[in-house]
Amino acid sequence: MEPWRPSPRNPMDRIDPKTFRFHFPNLLYASGRKLCYLCFQVEREDYFSCNDSDWGVFRNKVHPWARCHAEQCFLSWFRDQYPYRDEYYNVTWFLSWSPCPTCAKEVVEFLEEYRNLTLSIFTSRLYYFGHPNYQQGLRKLWDAGVQLDIMSCDDFEYCWDNFVDHKGMHFQRWNLLNDCDFLAAELQEILR
Repeated sequence: MEPWRPSPRNPMDRIDPKTFRFHFPNLLYASGRKLCYLCFQVEREDYFSCNDSDWGVFRNKVHPWARCHAEQCFLSWFRDQYPYRDEYYNVTWFLSWSPCPTCAKEVVEFLEEYRNLTLSIFTSRLYYFGHPNYQQGLRKLWDAGVQLDIMSCDDFEYCWDNFVDHKGMHFQRWNLLNDCDFLAAELQEILR
């Protein structure tokens, strides 16, 4: 029997406000938040307007027999949606958790395959930032040319406006930026 592999699937258009408020705050320790959300935007160099197929949200899929992290869902979807290597793409991710070492490795391999693509990752939280393997994964992404940063208030507001089904509710900071400065300093230390 062939092993299970992630297959392309359609991203969600938007996430629920409660889901966003629960999964996206910059918390040092975020217990109970086992899901990872990836809000993405794909821009082509030819035109910088985004249509429905150029943005969306992925959430990790967890199966008893295999997992597909949100990053893997995006990579699989992108390969299916954009098979051509002759166009230039700017891709931006807003993640609730930074990539794990396996996903970091797969993203680096993906960038070697798609040399016509730049990737910026803005993450709310650092996943196991004290573990050397996770730090090494972030350094590999950085060395591959990925822009890495902790989400700022402007990033949260951008996500709220573009990826949350807010039904006209205005963005409020709530407590989204609890540990932003600490996480930003940790990330800079890791990337040195």
